[in-house]
Amino acid sequence: MDKYSPEERHQLIIQLLQSNNKVMAVELAQQLATTEATIRRDLRYLAEEGYCKRIHGGAMSFAPPSGTQEERLASNSAEKQQLAIAALKLIKHSQLIFLDASSTHILLASVLPDNLDLTVVTNSPAIAGRLLERKTIKTIMIGGELDYKVGGAIDITAANALAKFRFDICFLGVCAWSSEIGFSAINYQDSNFKQKVAAQSSSVAVLCTDNKVEVLSAYPFLPSQDVDYLVCNKTATALTTHLQNYDCQIIDC
Repeated sequence: MDKYSPEERHQLIIQLLQSNNKVMAVELAQQLATTEATIRRDLRYLAEEGYCKRIHGGAMSFAPPSGTQEERLASNSAEKQQLAIAALKLIKHSQLIFLDASSTHILLASVLPDNLDLTVVTNSPAIAGRLLERKTIKTIMIGGELDYKVGGAIDITAANALAKFRFDICFLGVCAWSSEIGFSAINYQDSNFKQKVAAQSSSVAVLCTDNKVEVLSAYPFLPSQDVDYLVCNKTATALTTHLQNYDCQIIDC
C-alpha cells in the first residue's frame, strides 16, 4: 500500500519541482515509497494539468512568465547586477559587442568601462538609452518593430540588419536552460533572432540567473556546447557541471 495518497504525492512532487525545477522518476519512487510506474502516472497527470513537462525519466518545470523588460529588471536585481559586474572580465579593448534585449544586459551596459574604445550594437532601446550619454562608447541601434515583452526589435528587419556586422562577442539573453535541450526562449521570433546573432559572432556569452536553470521554454536556440562564456552564480551547479564537458569558460560569482 502506498505511503501517500495520489493527491499528497502530486502536492509533494509540485513542491519538489518548485524548489529543484527537475525531478526524476527513480528518485521520486524512493522518496515517496512507491513504484516508478505510479510516479510515471503522477507525472503524466501533472503534465496534462500544466504543472510540468515530461522528459525522459522524469519531468521539468516551465520557465517562469517573463513579463515586460521593466518588470524583469525589478526581479532578482541584485543577482543580475552581480552577473553584470562579473561579465566585465570578458570585455576587451576595441571590441564590437552585441547586447541582446535583456534586463541583465541593461545593467551590463550601465557598467561598461569608458576607456576601451568599444562599439556596442543592440536591439534594445533601453540599452541604447543607457549608452546614449557615454561619449567614449559608440552605440548602434538596430531598428525594426519593437516587441514590448522582449524589450527590443526581433522582426525580419532587425534580423536582416545583423548581416552588416561580425561581432567579437555577443551577449545573448536567455529565458531557460536545461541539460535536455540547452538554452531556450519563450518567444519563437526571439529564438530565431538570437540564432542569427550567434551566427554573426566570433564568441557567444550568456549571463544566466539561478531561476533559469533546469527549466524549459518552448523554443531552443543555442545548444550547451555552443556557448563560449558562461557567467552565473556558484549555486548553479547543474549548469556549470554540464558545461564543464565543453570548451566553455565559466565565470561564477
